[in-house]
Amino acid sequence: MIINRYLVREIALPLVTVLAILVVIFISFYAVRYTADAAAGLLPTATVLYLTLLKSLIAIEVLLPVALYLAVVLGMGRLYSDNEMVALYATGFSEWRVMCSVLWLSLAIAVVVSSLSLAVRPWAYQKSYLLKAQAEAEFSLDKLEAGQFYSAEKSGAVVFVGRINNRDNRFEQVYFFRTDDNKIDIINARQAWQRVTDPFAPLEIQFLDGTQYQIDLTGTHDRTLKFKQLSVLLKPYDQNPDRYRSKAARTRQLAGSGKSDDLAELQWRLATPFTTLLLGILGVPLSRSAPRRGRYAKMVVAALVFAMFYGFSVLAKSWVEQGVVAAIPGVWWPQVLLGLLILALFFWPALRAGNR
Repeated sequence: MIINRYLVREIALPLVTVLAILVVIFISFYAVRYTADAAAGLLPTATVLYLTLLKSLIAIEVLLPVALYLAVVLGMGRLYSDNEMVALYATGFSEWRVMCSVLWLSLAIAVVVSSLSLAVRPWAYQKSYLLKAQAEAEFSLDKLEAGQFYSAEKSGAVVFVGRINNRDNRFEQVYFFRTDDNKIDIINARQAWQRVTDPFAPLEIQFLDGTQYQIDLTGTHDRTLKFKQLSVLLKPYDQNPDRYRSKAARTRQLAGSGKSDDLAELQWRLATPFTTLLLGILGVPLSRSAPRRGRYAKMVVAALVFAMFYGFSVLAKSWVEQGVVAAIPGVWWPQVLLGLLILALFFWPALRAGNR
């Protein structure tokens, strides 16, 4: 039907625009984040690009439903603003038929989101974990530059080098900080260098002429140590980057697991297509506005509604991971609340007219 195609087109145009803007924002965010590590010599440039693309690919499963939701509000808002919806309703085209047109588009987007969530998401997480593990394994103090901090995620250590003595291949004015279990180690040394005995062994740092401060977090065994030479081993990198992780596990693996983390991840993946449908439908009643109020009249309300829903969704997933909430209601109760909101918005005009 011509009207149905027209409505879909009015939503599809802002959908592409909004999605492109959101993807660019996320790519920029991750690019800046990983470029800082590359500038410090912690990540190769090719790895930065690959990680940025993988993270953006993971984010699309959330960005696409958001883009659809905002596109419906924007597209329908323009039709209300230009009195086109008034003319459409005057011809007998009801809001339910408008919702059906939006529903078909939402179904198509939900299929794409389902593929991203069930198949692409675990693949992208697995690749990103592998790249990070490889970058950590290849790290060497030789890559550090003077006047910069290096933070090792696996070992929880922070290293700062004031100067580099290229003649002796040693670092000068070295600061080392590490939190380990119930204590904090702080080392201030005149010189330091990396000792390589085995390429597969943990990173070993030799400190020369300095002071070590050990702070006991229980407050009972603090001590200060003056040393001529001190050897410190950092925790080894992940020797098994392919080890099991819920986010990187295949959907079939999650379905056969009884762990709370796996249950939360599985329900999150299954919920994303339903979320796409609900957000697409929600945009129809939420876009109602008086003529000439402007196409952006309901954008603030739409943004607030989505912010609350997304916050509840993250909270629900966290509760399932922690075992606070069982499989039922699991992560589904925010979707139930969203469905109730849609029903309330659709039937509110009829109820208000009946009370007059």
